[in-house]
Amino acid sequence: MTEIENVRQIPDEGLRRWFIDKDMDLILWYEDDKADPTGFQISYDKRSVQRTVTWKSTDSGRSTLTCDGPYNRMRLIRLMEQKGTNLEPELLKLILGSLRSHTT
Repeated sequence: MTEIENVRQIPDEGLRRWFIDKDMDLILWYEDDKADPTGFQISYDKRSVQRTVTWKSTDSGRSTLTCDGPYNRMRLIRLMEQKGTNLEPELLKLILGSLRSHTT
């Protein structure tokens, strides 16, 4: 996955990073003063039946994972393991851990 440089930032949304490849997009959201993402969104299978999975942390320390329809969680984990190799290791660990811990 390749990071898009100079991504448009939306006021009051915090910092946003965006990674792409031919099959998937990954968007990460950060609070301005935190090192760890406060959320991410993965859109995959862009060339067929695209699915989108969104993870967000809450102020209470909990997190939510939602999707726009049925998806194969194990397949998405495998895709992230394959395509996320150039992400910072702590980001990939957070994303994979979040996907593994939610049984949506």
